[in-house]
Amino acid sequence: MVKPLQHKLWRDVRRHRAQFIAITLTMFLGVTIFGATYDSFQNLTASYETTATEYRFASLTVAGGDVEAFAQAAAIEPGVESAELRTSTDIPFRVDGTKLLGRAIGLPADDQPAVNQVEVLTGTYLDPAFPDGVLVEQHMADHFSLRPGSTMDVFDGTVWRTTTVVGTIASPEYIWTARDRQNIITTPDNFGVIFAAEQTVRELAATGPNEVVSYYAAGIENEELTASLSATARSLGATNVYTRAEQASNAALEEDLAGFEEMAIFFPIMFLLAAGMAAYVMISRLVHAQRPHIGVLLANGFTRRQVLRHYLGYGFIPGLIGSIPGAIAGVLLARLITRMYTELLAIPVTIVQFYPATLLGAVAFGLMASLLAALAPALVASRVLPAAAMRGESPSGGGRRSMLERMLPPVRKLPAAWKMALRGVWRNPRRTVYTVIGVVLSLMLVLVSWGMIDSIRHLMDRQFVQIQQEDATVYFTEPAAAADVADLVKVDGVARAEPSLTLPTSLEANGNHYDTALLVLADGSQLHRLDSIDDGWIDLPSAGVVLGKATRDLLAIEIGDPITLAVGGTAFVEPVAAFVDEPLGTMAYMARSRAESLSGVELPATSALIAYDEGVDPAELRNTITELPQVAAFEDANAIYDVMQRYMVLFYAFVGIMLTFGGAMAFALIFNAMSVNIAERTREVATLLAVGTDRRAISRYITAENIMVAAIGIPIGLIVGHYSAATALASFSSDLFSFDLFIEPTTYLWATLAILAVALISQIPGLRAIRRISIPQIVKERSA
Repeated sequence: MVKPLQHKLWRDVRRHRAQFIAITLTMFLGVTIFGATYDSFQNLTASYETTATEYRFASLTVAGGDVEAFAQAAAIEPGVESAELRTSTDIPFRVDGTKLLGRAIGLPADDQPAVNQVEVLTGTYLDPAFPDGVLVEQHMADHFSLRPGSTMDVFDGTVWRTTTVVGTIASPEYIWTARDRQNIITTPDNFGVIFAAEQTVRELAATGPNEVVSYYAAGIENEELTASLSATARSLGATNVYTRAEQASNAALEEDLAGFEEMAIFFPIMFLLAAGMAAYVMISRLVHAQRPHIGVLLANGFTRRQVLRHYLGYGFIPGLIGSIPGAIAGVLLARLITRMYTELLAIPVTIVQFYPATLLGAVAFGLMASLLAALAPALVASRVLPAAAMRGESPSGGGRRSMLERMLPPVRKLPAAWKMALRGVWRNPRRTVYTVIGVVLSLMLVLVSWGMIDSIRHLMDRQFVQIQQEDATVYFTEPAAAADVADLVKVDGVARAEPSLTLPTSLEANGNHYDTALLVLADGSQLHRLDSIDDGWIDLPSAGVVLGKATRDLLAIEIGDPITLAVGGTAFVEPVAAFVDEPLGTMAYMARSRAESLSGVELPATSALIAYDEGVDPAELRNTITELPQVAAFEDANAIYDVMQRYMVLFYAFVGIMLTFGGAMAFALIFNAMSVNIAERTREVATLLAVGTDRRAISRYITAENIMVAAIGIPIGLIVGHYSAATALASFSSDLFSFDLFIEPTTYLWATLAILAVALISQIPGLRAIRRISIPQIVKERSA
């Protein structure tokens, strides 16, 4: 680029510095978000993969059936590096008087297992000479302040046995302490995990090994091997078969990773699209305003290629200035996010690396967006005909009535000031369309972030308030009769108690399998409500099984289709009575009367759902109930809600950052549209001043016109924002979580008011410039 054009470029940048700063800011934010989210995604992926490899996280886990026969078959299968038998049992724990449901997992007493090894954080590994020693998983250990030498009780089905903590550990199976895929959210007061010598766990479970954990060669996934081993396991009566990806804890973490990956693409694209649009609007208007100058340049020997490069520079400068620091900020922010995340979840291995490709890609991403935005107006500038450009353009139109005046005749009787503002909206369609697009993009950015926060809050309220009406779940020391459940209502403070029976089950239909839990509830249960996807709130049907809506696609089934349920060693076929919409987990439900009819016996209860009287002290009531001899563990539903709120802090923080960035982007976008809107009307304003119009009146005309344009864009923006938010949330849904968009009506109202406020505030610099307009100077420039 020749020197005069360089001087012109930088002079224009200085003259329109507010607009260039706004575009640079939007580029910076978009590139920062890309670098931060994508590097965080890569760091977390590397951390999980390294943890899985270092601790030989099982590639495939099989539970139930003839596990010994399966272990023998798996051990000789090419591609299986290790296949180990172990015992896992869910039994009650008691720690300092607190009863909770726990899981005991068997390990070799003399050395680490070949599959699913653990990291000893404090104390020592198990000792064969000390069979009552246990290793406590770190989340439970931290919550109850358990250290080497501490004691805790475990229930073996008959008596409470005292065990001694020999160490605390981290396990790849319980980075996120999920009980199973249907109970992803737990609290340390409700669920904990210990590891003990295999023989000790067999004694606690009163059974032999019931699981096989297999590790593939080098820990690499092998779909053909998985399909073969799964078929073998099913043929041997396995009730639960899952890969590493499907394992409850890992699946929850993978959902988070998927969220990071989605955000690493979705949000930056939105931000850079908005930034590109802002750059396009500004450069297009600049080219339009400088047509006479372009004509002079071309007439005086500058080539069209030089003009093209010159106007591409208007995109290159904010792109470069915004992208380089944005990429650096993104890399640094990713390190902070990664460390916060791994510390929150206590991931055994934290990998924080520098990824040059992300840094370079982020810069290229930003530059590409800005250059593409500048390309169209730059091409227009390079194709200008010199003679026509230097003659200038005659104003188009003849002062026609506005569209609103033509559609609504009474509007024609409005005062002249109002009609002037209305006609200004339609007099320059190009200017109106650009501003509307800015408003639409701004609302889209705000609603996607705000909509996520509203939706998560609604999800938790729906699960823990509307669906789960119980205040707590009580687990019995042994299968209980109806009388034991009735005894709970005799406790002061308990308003209602309903029997519940939870059975691991495998669903099969059309050659597809899904492992879940069958929850047998009291007929007409009032403490667990079911929301049918077709009929709203329903009672459990007298026949058939009710399934979570995710099974509809997973098993390719519809209402009325037969489905096979394998429970223990028994399989039976039931029709699908309904699909229910639940935010957390995908369960199967059956009425107690139907389950007893199929089994031919009166079924016991493994637990009871209870509701409190109003005003009762939950902590005191928990202590009273857990002192009952038939009660083995107590699960506080409100505590689960609270812990979910705590774990959502990181999500809220991240989305809050997105909302803040979105707000800044919205301001920059609308500011750019509004300020250029005012700047390109300098001659028009000067003419009005010359005929005696008051500057304040002119400011009011322009403000009214801009607010009208914003009002046109707001309903479009609300619709686009709604569907953009729905698309973003839909990408997170699975059988673990069901994310349906819910936006509070007040959110639409506040977003609308925010956009109007931004539109008003962003006009201030332009309106101040009107006060400084010099009529002689404008006349001189016009005659030049």
